[in-house]
Amino acid sequence: MEEVYLTAGSAESGAQVRVEALAREYQTKLARYLRRMVGDSEVALDLTQDVLFAAFRTLQHDPERPLTAGWLYKTATNSAISYLRRKKIIRMLPLDREHDVRSWRIDEQSAASLDLQAALARLPADQSAAMLLTSYAGYTSHEAAAILGTSADAVRQRVCRAMKTLRTVMTERS
Repeated sequence: MEEVYLTAGSAESGAQVRVEALAREYQTKLARYLRRMVGDSEVALDLTQDVLFAAFRTLQHDPERPLTAGWLYKTATNSAISYLRRKKIIRMLPLDREHDVRSWRIDEQSAASLDLQAALARLPADQSAAMLLTSYAGYTSHEAAAILGTSADAVRQRVCRAMKTLRTVMTERS
């Protein structure tokens, strides 16, 4: 029986191939998710790169590790929350909406969507993450809880609070 030895180079190339496949499938989704979390396209792209680089480093150390969409979203959520804490940002849309809006999809450029983006920016990071994971990314409350490291009840409670805040903010704007 022939033994197969993995060299550092083959582990690295295997990690690169797997990360490239993850990037093709999830890069745009993660960037949009992160943009909604942090309110800035450029920062979201940087954080997306960080998430994919973290995936690469993880796969270099453990080439057999399965990296799921949940792992990517958890890493993205943690990166966004760390960024917001580190910068102690008051998240809001820039006065010049056209600057950032050009990078958004056409259905995200309507006045109602811009108002919703501004309202989302007023949510605490934990509520925003719960809301976006369940409403935007399509995870169940149990799946979102696993990603956020909390309970499904806590996720539902955060979504409920977020919806209440969004309704209040959107009513004020109209």
